[in-house]
Amino acid sequence: MRLASVYARFYKSFNFDHLRKASSNAEPKGDWEMFRGGWYPYVEVDFDGRITTVVGANESGKSHLLSAIEKAVSGNGFEQRDLCRYSPFFSVEQGASCWPHLGVGWSNVDPEEAEAIGSVAGSSALFDHFMMFWESPDALDFWIPNAEGGWTKHTVSRDAALTLCDQVLPKPFRIMPDVALPAAVPMTWLNSPDKYHPLRVDRRTRTTLLESTFGVGRYLKDDTTAQQHGPQIRQMLSPLVNAYSSEIPSPDHDRSLELARGLLIDFAKVDPARLEELHEAIADGKEGYANALVEGVNDLLERNLNFKKWWVQDRDFSLKVTPREHELVFTIRDRTGTEYTFDERSSGLKYFLSYLIQAQSHQPQSDRKSILLMDEPDTYLSAEAQQDLLKVLQGLADPQDGRPPVQVVYVTHSPFLLDKNHAERIRVLEKGRGYDGTRVVRNVSRNHYEPLRSAFGAFVGETAFVGSVNLLVEGVTDQVVIAGAARQLRLLRPGVGSETLDLNNIVIVPCGSASEVVYMLYLVRGRDAEKPPVVALLDSDDAGNAAAQQMKTDKKAKRLIPPDHVLQLGSLRLVENGAVKNLEDLVPVKLATAAMNGCIKEVTRFRDTESPTVTVQEITAKLKKTKSTFEALQQVAEDKGGKIEKLGFARALIDIVEQRPGNLVADIDEFLGRMAQLFRAINKARREAQREADRERLGAMVMRYHRIFGRDHQAQATREQGLELLEEIGSQLDDTPQSDLVRVKIQMLQRRHSLSDEPGATIADFARFMEDVANLRMALDIADEGTEAVAEAVEAAATAGAVKKVAEVEPAE
Repeated sequence: MRLASVYARFYKSFNFDHLRKASSNAEPKGDWEMFRGGWYPYVEVDFDGRITTVVGANESGKSHLLSAIEKAVSGNGFEQRDLCRYSPFFSVEQGASCWPHLGVGWSNVDPEEAEAIGSVAGSSALFDHFMMFWESPDALDFWIPNAEGGWTKHTVSRDAALTLCDQVLPKPFRIMPDVALPAAVPMTWLNSPDKYHPLRVDRRTRTTLLESTFGVGRYLKDDTTAQQHGPQIRQMLSPLVNAYSSEIPSPDHDRSLELARGLLIDFAKVDPARLEELHEAIADGKEGYANALVEGVNDLLERNLNFKKWWVQDRDFSLKVTPREHELVFTIRDRTGTEYTFDERSSGLKYFLSYLIQAQSHQPQSDRKSILLMDEPDTYLSAEAQQDLLKVLQGLADPQDGRPPVQVVYVTHSPFLLDKNHAERIRVLEKGRGYDGTRVVRNVSRNHYEPLRSAFGAFVGETAFVGSVNLLVEGVTDQVVIAGAARQLRLLRPGVGSETLDLNNIVIVPCGSASEVVYMLYLVRGRDAEKPPVVALLDSDDAGNAAAQQMKTDKKAKRLIPPDHVLQLGSLRLVENGAVKNLEDLVPVKLATAAMNGCIKEVTRFRDTESPTVTVQEITAKLKKTKSTFEALQQVAEDKGGKIEKLGFARALIDIVEQRPGNLVADIDEFLGRMAQLFRAINKARREAQREADRERLGAMVMRYHRIFGRDHQAQATREQGLELLEEIGSQLDDTPQSDLVRVKIQMLQRRHSLSDEPGATIADFARFMEDVANLRMALDIADEGTEAVAEAVEAAATAGAVKKVAEVEPAE
């Protein structure tokens, strides 16, 4: 069973669907939309079966939607004060008010679930979907499909409904976004959380408490002495009194400690008895045994947490615990080998760890599904960490370890938590005017997330260059067609990444026109020290040809983008026996005709005039003259007294591609096949652009360390200092083929200059050592992943000092 939709009416910011009620041709979907003799359509939000991302501006009703899911599914939490205050039924008059109305639609109901629901609702029908509505907390209305194609209502009591909700329906649970993993956890609390007194004291206070007790002893020889020196005793023990009378820790503090215990015991599978032994070993000064226990705990953390899989920003990252007398301190080791406490790192890391632990430690019941609800997890996370969180959520929805899948619903303000590869998962809420209340924005992906502009307050589709490959296209029409085709190919051909685009890692940047592509190139690549990878896609018309020629011949442009990264549609041979000037030429005539008719219908649907119809024969006749699909469409439109815009055509085209009507499947597949060829060419250029950017970045890093070391050691350095230099360079390398080659050469330099022998000795040939370090960047010119030929070439070049030979090595096939 999957959550298919949620219905809200008169609930908090959800009033009712004014837009649908105002539509001239709209009719009630069923009796559940009627109330007290009037038609009040529910505000309906449908959900993806795996992951749904809910986006909206402040006060748009995102958080209210999550609470509506919880209450509608569980049957608990209904309150009169949740009634929408601008609904027609918010009143203090007797009999005029009502309860908020909430409903849920379910899909993919299996036979056992249908039997359980039918036994409660009093229905023997077979069904794979149904709806349920609470119009008050006293009873639940089931609407089950019947044999006539309609719906049959079954009303059950609250007690029977709650039993069903508790035992059969998927169970909602939350990941708390405002609870972070603590910097440390007291060992006494880990061993006996019920007996632990949460003193809010730091180590300095504990030391003061211990020291104060030493002087108290001389006043406690007998009762008389103790009574005489009461004020002195109280003064000495004032830190203890203050500690006990201090403010009780907040619930968030307790939840943080629970999270730490869950990490160690539930997640890492550490035996609580071993934690108690660790506490005793530290108290008794048995350092060797304590260190062995700590090492075992860290091994389990490394093995079961598998943090490197999720935190891709640093593949060498590890989380460890370090004992500190009365507590276990969480420490972090990064690629530099340096260890930090949480207090020395950003708070985002603590919260990301918290989300990962809560997600991974959730244990759904084997016979009951789960729905994860998460409210604005982007608050504490950087853009990169948000991208990592997307992988965690995807891992819950589509687990690869045999765990049951979890349906995920989360709300966000951030464009970095949008999975652009799956626009069908995005829902946009907005606050209507006046009494409208919250409403749902339809067709989110049309015009490449156009509705998100107002939701985010920014044009999110083309903003972030950093950390992405940028595909420069001439206009927004290209963006709509490319993004739509990429999403559809990903759905139809899962696992074939070369024939689509990863829209989370490549930013499609519409430049406005062909002439503006060069200017955008300067903006993206020409100003910063680190230049993000760029690929340009141009039409093969006069404007596109002129822009391509400028980028391939202009000295400044050539420094910013290699000629191989400038693609033109006409040179890619995407259509057999046909010239391609722009993306519209990739659309088969029958599909283009349907898209044009869809565009005309969209424009004229609010008019009284009948929409004209365009035929395939009309388009084909014009094509014989124009040799350009869109020019043919324009001429046909002009003959009928109208016009057609590229953007409207693109949106209609992608709508048809996504709907896949039966009479157009062959033409849609032909179009997508051509787009797949285009994506293969773009991906090839993208990979080359990424490799070049990696080489530039790594080369700059090597030379930066080289210059600093040369300034500090102008004439000589010890072998230990030289080894530290190479280790620092190695610590900055990432998980790329270029970095692997640099690592190979670093090992060669360590052996050649005997850096591991006699650390205090000076480097024998310091000038040669500095030259070898500078030549590390030459290994970046070889693009293969450490084959024997590459290693031999690097070794030969390093041994002979022949830098040119490295640059002349051709990548092995």
